[in-house]
Amino acid sequence: AMDFNLSLDDISKQFKDVTKLFTSSGPGLPVADLDMVIEADRMYAEVASSPASSAEEHASHDAARFRLAWALAHSRREGDAKRAVALLQEGAYDWADAVAARDRRYIAAVAHYNDGDFLAARAAAEEALKFDAGCRQAETLRAAAEDAIARDGIIGIGAVGVGAAVLGGLVTALATTRRR
Repeated sequence: AMDFNLSLDDISKQFKDVTKLFTSSGPGLPVADLDMVIEADRMYAEVASSPASSAEEHASHDAARFRLAWALAHSRREGDAKRAVALLQEGAYDWADAVAARDRRYIAAVAHYNDGDFLAARAAAEEALKFDAGCRQAETLRAAAEDAIARDGIIGIGAVGVGAAVLGGLVTALATTRRR
């Protein structure tokens, strides 16, 4: 008799081992802890509570909004990355010149990357590179996003292959048992 459970366990273990080969820690991005996010959120709420009546106040709003977006983008908490993207979304806020468009797009790329949306991360990093083709951080993040996209594709292909092998094993096991 075939020990089918042992075979599934072996296949599962081998699949997990293959997955580890293709999992990277990312492009060495810093991580914002909860205290950083809370402080940035407090500072932004403070400046956002009053309208910006001068260019200097508008720049202060921009800086606080960007600091909050940075902290959220680098946070590992669920939902923070999506909030960062919303803060940085083009057209959602009238940015002055205090924060460069390249920096806003790069931080949006970081948020997408940390959220696991590697296609959006690559697109945002490419937008940052349109503003500054020599931005090494954006280039590194774009390359990391492309690696993650390729890795996910390979793992997906592997999962389909493992699924087909398991299905084939089931069909063979059922056919063998019915012949007896």
